[in-house]
This record gives sequence, structure tokens and C-alpha cells, in this order.
Amino acid sequence: MNNRTDSSIDSLKNSVKELVHDGKEKVNAVKERVIEVKDRGNVMLDRFVEVIRANPLKSVGIAFGVGYFGMRLFRR
Repeated sequence: MNNRTDSSIDSLKNSVKELVHDGKEKVNAVKERVIEVKDRGNVMLDRFVEVIRANPLKSVGIAFGVGYFGMRLFRR
């Protein structure tokens, strides 16, 4: 092959390597964000469980009230 074709192939290889590298960085950033959101969700779930265990009757009453009003809203 000639010199021009070789340089075009090398340029294409470098472009593909950059795309792969950028893709890996974006995937890692998304992965870190998902883990962060999951951890925050677990903390919130633990807090809800603590509140429910501390106030079981209030929790049932609130759940009943929310369910009742939700049913009333969706029936219309």
C-alpha cells in the first residue's frame, strides 16, 4: 500500500481507539452514578423501615388514607 493509505488507516485506528476510550469513560461514569443512586435508595429504605417499625399504627393509617384517596382520584 502507499504512504497515503497507511496514514489514513493509522488515522482511522486512532479515531476508533479514542471512541472506545471515551465510551469506556462514559460507561464508568454511568456505573458510578447508578451505584450512588442505589446506595441512596438503600439508605432511604432503611429509614422508612425504621419509621414504620417505630410507628406501626400510624403507618397503617397513613397507608390506608393514601390508598383511599388514590382510589377516589382514579375512579373519576
